[in-house]
Order: sequence, then C-alpha cells, then structure tokens
Amino acid sequence: MKPFCGAALALALVLAPSPDAQGARKQAASLPEPKLRFVGTEPYEANGFDFIRYKYEVTNRDKFKKELFAASPDLPACNENPNASRTWIDLYDGKGKKLYWFCALTGPDDLKNLWFAITGGASPPGEVYIEMTDRRTGAHIRSNFASTPK
Repeated sequence: MKPFCGAALALALVLAPSPDAQGARKQAASLPEPKLRFVGTEPYEANGFDFIRYKYEVTNRDKFKKELFAASPDLPACNENPNASRTWIDLYDGKGKKLYWFCALTGPDDLKNLWFAITGGASPPGEVYIEMTDRRTGAHIRSNFASTPK
C-alpha cells in the first residue's frame, strides 16, 4: 500500500497546476494580445548608408492601459536611459531573430510607430511579430504574425 500511496501522491503533484503556472497564466492574461499590421515602408539615409524602414502598428492599441508605458526608474535601465518604460517590445522576424526593440514608449499611441530597418537592396523577412513584456508584473505576450510585402 505504501508504494501505491506515494505513487498516487507523486502523480497528483505532477498533474496539479503549480502556483507558478497559475500565476504565469494570470500575468499573460493581464496584457491584451497585440494585433500587429504592416503599414508601409520609408526610405532614409543615416551615416552615409541607405535604409528602408518597415513600419508596423498595433491595431488594438486602445486596449493597452497608459500605465503600462510609464517611465520606470525603479526598474533596470535601457542602455543609458534610466527612465525606460515599464513595458518593452521586441520585434522579431518569423524565425525568431530579434530585429529591433523598443524600451522608451510613453503610451499606447506609440504602438502605431513600430519598425525595423534594413539596408537598401536587402530582402526583408516575410513576416514579423512582437513580444511585449510588462517588467513590473512579468506578464509576457506575443502578437500575431504580420506579413511584410517584398
């Protein structure tokens, strides 16, 4: 009987959701799922090089509370910026390679100005997505994949 009870207890512990897993689900639910959309391109020059900026927006940005983007000097800085925003955004290609990041957002309206740039003549990735991280709560969420016209 004792081995059976121990096995049953072990199985119950494995099958029961852990407090950490429950917290992660709750935290992820605290951020709406961002709906990403391609909005266009923009050529520009910097340091003698020609670039193409690929621009995106989060179409449901009105679902994100302003406090998610508050300056947060009590959290780690973003490079030299000690007042980085509470929520950071990482922009990735469809294969998971980070293309750019945003750590100084001031409000939900900034979600209409997301972008990455490549040198003129290079091919952009076929699709991209963003990941948002609320550094205060640890909540983390990923957007849909947005196609990038070639």
